[in-house]
Amino acid sequence: MKIEKHLNVESVTLAYGEEDVVHNASLSLEKGEIGCLLGPSGCGKSTLLRAIAGFEPVKSGRICMRGQVLSDAHNILPTEQRNIGMVFQDIALFPHLTIAENIVFGIKKWSKKDQTLRVQELLSLIGLPDIAERYPHSLSGGQQQRVALARAMAPKPDLLLLDEPFSGLDANLRETLVPEIRDILRKEQMSAILVTHDQMEAFAMADKIAVMQHGRIQQCGSAFNIYHEPKNRFVADFIGLGEFLQASIKDEYSVDSALGCLVGDEPLGYAPGTSVELLIRPDDIQHSEQSSLTGRIVSKWFRGSHYLYHVKLANGEVLPCITACHHDHDVGEDLGISIELDHLVVLPICDPETGVCDLQESEVVQTQAVAR
Repeated sequence: MKIEKHLNVESVTLAYGEEDVVHNASLSLEKGEIGCLLGPSGCGKSTLLRAIAGFEPVKSGRICMRGQVLSDAHNILPTEQRNIGMVFQDIALFPHLTIAENIVFGIKKWSKKDQTLRVQELLSLIGLPDIAERYPHSLSGGQQQRVALARAMAPKPDLLLLDEPFSGLDANLRETLVPEIRDILRKEQMSAILVTHDQMEAFAMADKIAVMQHGRIQQCGSAFNIYHEPKNRFVADFIGLGEFLQASIKDEYSVDSALGCLVGDEPLGYAPGTSVELLIRPDDIQHSEQSSLTGRIVSKWFRGSHYLYHVKLANGEVLPCITACHHDHDVGEDLGISIELDHLVVLPICDPETGVCDLQESEVVQTQAVAR
């Protein structure tokens, strides 16, 4: 017997007129799970979110929640019948209503007693128990965003959709508010989907992240998986900082590169002598005064707890390197580096103009690695 997910988006294609803008997208959420659609502007993430909400028709595929079909190529359940809440970038609180009246707006059919209890419950949940009689203009941006969340959660929707709700807030406020919102959703055991172009928001908020490009989901998984095990060049490049080092397959388990011979525990999947690219993250290269391997510093970036350097190797390739904040070196100095790779991430070499790869394999191959 097939067990239905709380939300299922199954091979969904969406179009504006004759042009397909989302292609064969599939993702699912368990009850209480928080998902994220992550990608650059124009990749189709907000369009897919709108289709889940019922604002966009489905060209092919289907969207189901709790075993009920919400949308397919022939039918679309009206938005107001989907029991879905939404929080937008534009907070859109009613300025002439008190905070309590804003929250009650979606539960007017409830009894007055139940309305009052729900308002008190939500204000306590968002950490603002004493603002019921205040008006939106008297609150800070972060407080208004939490009230908007409470208003969307008031009817106890089956799914909450958040369309870039933090993009209008300053960076420091986002850093504290995003995990707070996650905790609030956790306490309500509410399923949600966040749309954002900010990977740090996605990492802090979501259990499952779908990375999108050109209307296609390139990879779906946990933050750890998409960072450490990217499936293709776009995901590897879009998620986190990193550089690509030219390498050559030595044998089934190892590659030769400017960093020496790196060995993995699993087959790499390429023939010996094949030219590939090796993904290097900043945390893969550490400062080591005792190392015989050095690079010339070409740039530095102070990041509070550490420095991020870019160092040029003898063959001209440039790699990122992290050092503790007390290791302050000047551009132009030689820096000893050591390799701290946990795994190899190897990609076929692609034409930078067309994106076409020399090899048939289009996915990344990764394997546990050690430096030999």
